[in-house]
Amino acid sequence: MKFSTSIRHFQDAVNKAVQAIPAKALDPRYENLHLTLDNKLLTLYATDGEMSITATTDVESSDQGNFGLKAKTILDFLRSMYDTGVNFDVDRQQLSDQGVVNISTDKGRYKIPCTFESKAEKQEKSFDVELTLSSEELLDLVHKTTFACSTDDMRPSMMGVLLEIEDGSLSAVSTDGHRLVRYRKPCSASVTEKQKIVVPSRVLSVLQKLVSDGEVTLSIDTANKSIRFSTGGLVLDAALIVEQYPNYEAVIPLENEKKLSVERLLFYDSVKRVGRFSSIGDIRLTINPSSLRLSAENINEGESANEELPCTYGGEEMSIGFNAKFIEVALAHIDDESVLMELSTPTTAVILKPEKGKNDIDMIVLVMPVRMNN
Repeated sequence: MKFSTSIRHFQDAVNKAVQAIPAKALDPRYENLHLTLDNKLLTLYATDGEMSITATTDVESSDQGNFGLKAKTILDFLRSMYDTGVNFDVDRQQLSDQGVVNISTDKGRYKIPCTFESKAEKQEKSFDVELTLSSEELLDLVHKTTFACSTDDMRPSMMGVLLEIEDGSLSAVSTDGHRLVRYRKPCSASVTEKQKIVVPSRVLSVLQKLVSDGEVTLSIDTANKSIRFSTGGLVLDAALIVEQYPNYEAVIPLENEKKLSVERLLFYDSVKRVGRFSSIGDIRLTINPSSLRLSAENINEGESANEELPCTYGGEEMSIGFNAKFIEVALAHIDDESVLMELSTPTTAVILKPEKGKNDIDMIVLVMPVRMNN
């Protein structure tokens, strides 16, 4: 079995497929990269049992067959190579499932052991919900939500992003119990009833590395609790989180009547500076009709910081405390020149959102306040 290609061309496909393999694969079944040759089409497949990636690439060949390579071995080899033409000649040992891949380039000859065991079987899927997003739309959704996902494996449902699909509308929600993001936009979905699925944040993070341009089709198998992302010569399949997502709507305040408007970049830079002076990572905001004062202190080291920003605010003076990092990250993920903060009391969750918004996208970031010492 022989095929020819270039190092860069082959490496691009390998880099995509191996994203499904964790850095430390605890199960040897999931250490291999499976390759299937069908004349001029080479298909690469890798899985960790929960997520799989299939990438295809064109090669020069008239042969057919399949074999497996240790993913780390072939990846290390490719990373050490320069871009040049490369030939692969796969030999099978007699009466054995073992073999060797002979690799030749303009400067060298290399051998890598391989196996001829059949690759992991793909479960047959029956997709009943489908929608298409541009890569830009999908990457924006992932970027705006995954930062707020929980990393606590004792709360598995919150380690993913909840997708709510309605006729013509898509909502994405993430929360770690201290902050919450809801991102809502129009979409091409046509469903008879509202669909709710939870996609693991790891899957979406991997997707960020794989998608660059074009359109991405999301296909959902609600019966088998799985999702497929397809774009170009790439397919990512993943199991959905089956635990029920918490009722996030119950924590979104509906009566935050006080509105604060401030320039987002000024606010972000100020939080970033002042927050560094807090011994426990908290920051105090003191809000007046025309000014926003930020303060933090480290009593043990005798350090403190105060900054004042212009703002527009309707309401009586209020002091409220936050985890500085939560506010900083929320502001970093809001796309607008100015941000609107909706408040009620010093102990009630606040909502941050773009003051103007764009492209019919509705996004809110909810942050819980913290108790501050006087």
